[in-house]
Amino acid sequence: MRNGQWSAFTGVLRYELWMQLRRPALWIAAGVICLFAFRSFRGFYLTDNGMTLDMRLGDWAGFLSGFYPIAAGLVLADRFPRDRKLHTDELLMTSPAETGARLWGKWVGTVLATLLPALIIYLLGAAAILQYAHDASRLPFALLLFLASDGTAVIFVGAFTIACTTFMWPILYQFLFVGYWFWGNFLNPHLGIPTINGTLLTARGDMILAGLFPSTVLRLHGFSAPSASFAQGIGSLALLLGCAVIAQLAAWRGLVRHEHHQ
Repeated sequence: MRNGQWSAFTGVLRYELWMQLRRPALWIAAGVICLFAFRSFRGFYLTDNGMTLDMRLGDWAGFLSGFYPIAAGLVLADRFPRDRKLHTDELLMTSPAETGARLWGKWVGTVLATLLPALIIYLLGAAAILQYAHDASRLPFALLLFLASDGTAVIFVGAFTIACTTFMWPILYQFLFVGYWFWGNFLNPHLGIPTINGTLLTARGDMILAGLFPSTVLRLHGFSAPSASFAQGIGSLALLLGCAVIAQLAAWRGLVRHEHHQ
């Protein structure tokens, strides 16, 4: 990336980061997820139920990555259409910043901002779990779990949300996205209905946690936790991040073609 475009990229990134952090919708959505997540937190994570510390941290990270990306996808769906509505895109097209710098800066900036509330929620829960176990030394491990599961999920969702809403009506995308999320992350694959849940494309990160952090897999009676090898964990991580990049590249190509035809 040329120096001028790198400056444009970082400028868009900073703008989108602070713009997203100032949006009340982001914090309201995060607050709803926080209330839902902590509804039965004490009764499950802060009791002597046979779970190890790693299991508690892993299940907490996996639980949050199952639901917070829904809020992320809904909140991010209007970021690109907003530029068209306010005719900001027309102004940006006359600036030295190229389409790629604007698109990638928007993706990175909005994703970083959207991850911040999730990190706050996660750290509140992780701190309570670590305090209950009287072991603060596992905090770095807890942060790795967050990046691997919640971070990957929000990066993946953010990429497809930004990419799809470059050409799709936001409300239609939000409706389809919520349906996809439950189909691809919660539908039992043993019911006979085709689903990508339980595969390397499970976006909430079950395969990543099971493969890269096997000590976090629940082994309690009544729980059927996924199992995965280290190679499968790496494969799932690489596949999800790779799909996110491909989505952005496709959106970039589509935007360039659209601008050339104007």
